[in-house]
Amino acid sequence: MILYWVVPYLLVAAPFVIVLFAIVLGGCAMTRTAGDQAYQSRFYSDPNSRTGQELVNELERREARAELRRIIDEAQR
Repeated sequence: MILYWVVPYLLVAAPFVIVLFAIVLGGCAMTRTAGDQAYQSRFYSDPNSRTGQELVNELERREARAELRRIIDEAQR
């Protein structure tokens, strides 16, 4: 049995789905701007990775913050 009652809903939903797919595909196919060129993929494990250094900096900052919190808690006792 063909579900004829579904057809109006599909006709209403189709334009929105088409626009959504166009936006997604357009975003995926968009070229990068001149100031944001990626010459190669970056990984956290790369020794010269800026993202790896940012991760190390964030971990060190969190460690320092935890140490400071521990010192403050000890001083308040």
